[in-house]
Amino acid sequence: MIIKEPETPYLIRFNDCDPFGHLNNAAYLNYFMNAREDHLSASYGLHLKEYAVKGLGWVVTQHQIAYLKPAFVSEKVHIFSRVLDFSMQHIQVEMWMTDDAKKKIKSFLWSTFAHIDLKTGKRAEHDPALMELLGQIKVDHSGITGFDDRVAAMLQPR
Repeated sequence: MIIKEPETPYLIRFNDCDPFGHLNNAAYLNYFMNAREDHLSASYGLHLKEYAVKGLGWVVTQHQIAYLKPAFVSEKVHIFSRVLDFSMQHIQVEMWMTDDAKKKIKSFLWSTFAHIDLKTGKRAEHDPALMELLGQIKVDHSGITGFDDRVAAMLQPR
Protein backbone atom coordinates (compact mmCIF):
# COMPACT_ATOMS: atom_id res chain seq x y z
CA MET A 1 0.00 0.00 0.00
CA ILE A 2 1.34 3.41 -0.94
CA ILE A 3 1.77 5.99 1.81
CA LYS A 4 0.19 9.34 0.93
CA GLU A 5 1.14 11.17 4.14
CA PRO A 6 4.55 9.98 5.36
CA GLU A 7 5.81 11.16 8.73
CA THR A 8 9.15 11.44 10.48
CA PRO A 9 9.91 12.12 14.16
CA TYR A 10 12.52 14.77 14.93
CA LEU A 11 14.20 16.11 18.03
CA ILE A 12 14.53 19.90 18.17
CA ARG A 13 18.25 20.63 18.45
CA PHE A 14 19.79 23.27 20.70
CA ASN A 15 21.80 24.89 17.88
CA ASP A 16 18.58 25.43 15.87
CA CYS A 17 16.93 27.46 18.63
CA ASP A 18 16.89 31.13 19.59
CA PRO A 19 18.01 32.42 23.04
CA PHE A 20 14.48 31.72 24.36
CA GLY A 21 14.69 28.01 23.52
CA HIS A 22 12.24 28.28 20.58
CA LEU A 23 13.03 26.74 17.21
CA ASN A 24 14.32 29.60 15.05
CA ASN A 25 11.85 30.64 12.32
CA ALA A 26 14.35 29.93 9.53
CA ALA A 27 15.20 26.52 11.03
CA TYR A 28 11.61 25.35 10.51
CA LEU A 29 12.25 25.34 6.76
CA ASN A 30 15.37 23.19 7.21
CA TYR A 31 13.43 20.69 9.34
CA PHE A 32 10.62 20.55 6.77
CA MET A 33 12.97 20.16 3.77
CA ASN A 34 15.01 17.45 5.53
CA ALA A 35 11.83 15.61 6.49
CA ARG A 36 10.51 15.73 2.92
CA GLU A 37 13.79 14.33 1.62
CA ASP A 38 13.51 11.52 4.22
CA HIS A 39 9.91 10.88 3.14
CA LEU A 40 10.86 10.67 -0.54
CA SER A 41 13.58 8.15 0.21
CA ALA A 42 11.81 5.98 2.79
CA SER A 43 8.30 5.99 1.33
CA TYR A 44 8.88 6.19 -2.43
CA GLY A 45 12.48 5.10 -3.05
CA LEU A 46 13.26 8.50 -4.60
CA HIS A 47 16.75 9.80 -3.85
CA LEU A 48 17.54 13.39 -4.77
CA LYS A 49 21.22 12.57 -5.28
CA GLU A 50 20.29 10.02 -7.98
CA TYR A 51 18.27 12.67 -9.81
CA ALA A 52 21.21 15.08 -9.57
CA VAL A 53 23.49 12.47 -11.17
CA LYS A 54 21.00 12.40 -14.07
CA GLY A 55 21.26 16.19 -14.28
CA LEU A 56 17.80 16.81 -12.79
CA GLY A 57 16.53 18.38 -9.59
CA TRP A 58 13.98 20.62 -7.96
CA VAL A 59 14.27 24.16 -6.68
CA VAL A 60 11.90 25.95 -4.36
CA THR A 61 9.90 28.66 -6.10
CA GLN A 62 7.62 29.55 -3.17
CA HIS A 63 7.07 28.90 0.54
CA GLN A 64 4.01 29.87 2.59
CA ILE A 65 4.43 29.14 6.29
CA ALA A 66 2.33 29.63 9.40
CA TYR A 67 4.00 29.51 12.82
CA LEU A 68 1.19 28.35 15.12
CA LYS A 69 2.81 27.10 18.34
CA PRO A 70 6.47 27.18 19.35
CA ALA A 71 8.69 24.11 19.12
CA PHE A 72 11.16 24.01 22.01
CA VAL A 73 14.73 22.79 22.42
CA SER A 74 14.90 19.01 23.05
CA GLU A 75 11.21 18.57 22.17
CA LYS A 76 10.22 15.58 20.05
CA VAL A 77 8.02 16.57 17.10
CA HIS A 78 6.57 14.81 14.06
CA ILE A 79 6.71 16.17 10.52
CA PHE A 80 4.21 15.05 7.88
CA SER A 81 4.10 15.79 4.15
CA ARG A 82 1.81 15.22 1.19
CA VAL A 83 1.47 16.24 -2.44
CA LEU A 84 -1.25 18.82 -3.07
CA ASP A 85 -0.78 19.48 -6.76
CA PHE A 86 1.60 18.78 -9.61
CA SER A 87 2.16 19.31 -13.30
CA MET A 88 4.79 18.27 -15.81
CA GLN A 89 7.16 20.87 -14.32
CA HIS A 90 6.16 21.53 -10.70
CA ILE A 91 5.11 19.90 -7.43
CA GLN A 92 3.25 21.59 -4.57
CA VAL A 93 3.76 19.93 -1.19
CA GLU A 94 1.96 20.52 2.11
CA MET A 95 3.89 19.86 5.32
CA TRP A 96 3.09 20.25 8.98
CA MET A 97 4.82 19.79 12.31
CA THR A 98 3.04 18.47 15.40
CA ASP A 99 3.88 17.81 19.01
CA ASP A 100 4.95 14.30 20.02
CA ALA A 101 1.32 13.26 20.66
CA LYS A 102 0.44 14.42 17.10
CA LYS A 103 -2.42 16.53 18.46
CA LYS A 104 -1.14 20.12 18.30
CA ILE A 105 0.03 21.60 15.02
CA LYS A 106 3.08 23.77 15.57
CA SER A 107 3.74 24.91 12.03
CA PHE A 108 2.18 24.50 8.59
CA LEU A 109 3.90 24.93 5.21
CA TRP A 110 3.11 24.93 1.53
CA SER A 111 6.14 24.64 -0.76
CA THR A 112 6.20 24.75 -4.53
CA PHE A 113 9.12 23.15 -6.36
CA ALA A 114 10.08 23.59 -10.02
CA HIS A 115 11.69 20.65 -11.79
CA ILE A 116 14.86 21.79 -13.53
CA ASP A 117 17.67 20.62 -15.75
CA LEU A 118 20.74 21.20 -13.58
CA LYS A 119 23.00 21.85 -16.59
CA THR A 120 20.89 24.61 -18.10
CA GLY A 121 19.01 25.85 -15.02
CA LYS A 122 15.82 25.74 -17.09
CA ARG A 123 12.60 23.93 -16.30
CA ALA A 124 12.42 20.28 -17.22
CA GLU A 125 9.51 17.88 -17.53
CA HIS A 126 8.92 15.06 -15.06
CA ASP A 127 9.31 11.59 -16.50
CA PRO A 128 6.21 9.39 -16.97
CA ALA A 129 7.04 7.13 -13.98
CA LEU A 130 7.24 10.13 -11.64
CA MET A 131 4.00 11.55 -13.04
CA GLU A 132 2.30 8.22 -12.33
CA LEU A 133 3.62 8.17 -8.75
CA LEU A 134 2.51 11.76 -8.17
CA GLY A 135 -0.97 10.83 -9.38
CA GLN A 136 -1.09 7.96 -6.88
CA ILE A 137 0.07 9.99 -3.86
CA LYS A 138 -1.72 13.30 -4.49
CA VAL A 139 -4.20 14.11 -1.71
CA ASP A 140 -7.57 15.71 -2.49
CA HIS A 141 -8.62 18.59 -0.24
CA SER A 142 -12.33 18.66 -1.03
CA GLY A 143 -12.32 22.10 -2.61
CA ILE A 144 -10.25 23.94 0.02
CA THR A 145 -7.70 25.73 -2.13
CA GLY A 146 -6.28 28.69 -0.21
CA PHE A 147 -3.45 28.52 2.29
CA ASP A 148 -5.39 30.24 5.09
CA ASP A 149 -8.37 27.92 4.51
CA ARG A 150 -6.07 24.88 4.75
CA VAL A 151 -4.53 26.16 7.99
CA ALA A 152 -8.01 26.68 9.45
CA ALA A 153 -9.10 23.20 8.31
CA MET A 154 -6.00 21.59 9.85
CA LEU A 155 -6.70 23.32 13.17
CA GLN A 156 -10.21 21.83 13.40
CA PRO A 157 -10.56 18.91 15.82
CA ARG A 158 -10.15 15.60 14.01
